Amino acid sequence: MPTFSDNPDAWDSYHTLVDECPASITFDFAIGEHAPLKERSSLLAVLIHMNEPGEHGMGDGLDPEALRHVEQQIVQAYESKLDAIFVGRVRSQGVWQLYFYGTGDSDTQERADEMLSGFSGWSQEVLVKSDPEWEMYFELLFPDRERLQWLQDRKVCEALAEQGDPLVVPRRVDHFAYFATSADRQRFIDSIAEHDFEVEELGFDPDDEELAYTIQLHRSESVELDSIHDVVMNLIVNATEHDGLYDGWETSVLVPKSRATKLPN
Repeated sequence: MPTFSDNPDAWDSYHTLVDECPASITFDFAIGEHAPLKERSSLLAVLIHMNEPGEHGMGDGLDPEALRHVEQQIVQAYESKLDAIFVGRVRSQGVWQLYFYGTGDSDTQERADEMLSGFSGWSQEVLVKSDPEWEMYFELLFPDRERLQWLQDRKVCEALAEQGDPLVVPRRVDHFAYFATSADRQRFIDSIAEHDFEVEELGFDPDDEELAYTIQLHRSESVELDSIHDVVMNLIVNATEHDGLYDGWETSVLVPKSRATKLPN
């Protein structure tokens, strides 16, 4: 992830296909909550053609290491001198693509081209176009619903693993969802009855005008990424089919006794 970001935790990355070709995408996740920004209606795309794209077109040899250094300098220059916001990178089909949103001043193209003149060694170009709705960000960089959930599940699993949790040990996992009516919530409960979830709590939030009927349910299971993601996606599908919203999962950290930290007496 971009180490030069003021908030590296706001960034994430994933692999996917773009135009049916392998692609690695790194993007500013947090800015999506505020986009589109009216004062940043112009898209700037810096396209650097890799000398060694490799078998999958995402960079091989010295290119990735060198271009990360170049990328950092370009981002710092564009953000400070063009008042542009760096929102993501795509590596695919032999092209290292950097995406920014700026103010769209009349001289943006010229100034952006000039700033690239010092980075020799690769064929490169800058494209500038109006994109007030941030279509490039949402259609190219931002992941689809399932991939986004996978990223969120991965973060939880990584946080558990960092604390020494082996993930494979079954433990209680709680899930949360919200519905527009009690009838919708009950239909959701009926739809997952065969999966042995236990309902912990049914609630009502009078302050939520759209999804006031809440549910907390749990089941014992491991939290390996692929396994828990399958569980979560099944709950998302069922909640969506009944006009509800799945709102995540939580669990306790399990650490083998041999690794447990001894507290002072």
